[in-house]
Amino acid sequence: MTWPYATPGIPDDLFYREEGVPMTKAEVRAVVLSKLRLRRGGVLVDVGSGTGTVTVEAALLMGEEGYVCAVEKDPRAAALTRKNTEKFGVANRVAVVEGEAPEALEKCPRSDRYFIGGGGRRLGEIIRAVFSRLEGNGVVVIDVVTLESLRTALEALEGLGVKYEVVQIWVARGERRGGYTVMTALNPVYVVTAYA
Repeated sequence: MTWPYATPGIPDDLFYREEGVPMTKAEVRAVVLSKLRLRRGGVLVDVGSGTGTVTVEAALLMGEEGYVCAVEKDPRAAALTRKNTEKFGVANRVAVVEGEAPEALEKCPRSDRYFIGGGGRRLGEIIRAVFSRLEGNGVVVIDVVTLESLRTALEALEGLGVKYEVVQIWVARGERRGGYTVMTALNPVYVVTAYA
């Protein structure tokens, strides 16, 4: 399948999905990609690729010369990332690295663009490792759902002395029920953008 548009936000239902494998939803993904400020021919390291939605869209936006290194510790999620890169025709410019961050970052090239969409209890450690590998005037975008993860991320960034901004995204989607449209809220997401 090819995505014929130049804008991000591929509908969620176009991706292969699996119960229990995280997915960055289309509206959040569009904001994340805008904050990353990707360039044609660039390199992105996607830490915690999950379903692979950010990996796929980043590869599409960066073009044929672009490259994404997707790090994923869950073998099921890594397989799903591969499957989605194949579906959207970008598998030739994506490397899926199975392993736990931050150690698995060693298998990716250094870059000036990182997305951290997972990290769990090691989030602070991952952020510090990413900044030790960040090149040039780099950008790191982190999305978290819980207040505890937000606190961990901000404490790590404060400890590094880097500038950052936080945006909360709260999306509700309309669903038809009994002749009416009811707005159903998705989980609020905090998108943290940090600069080298």
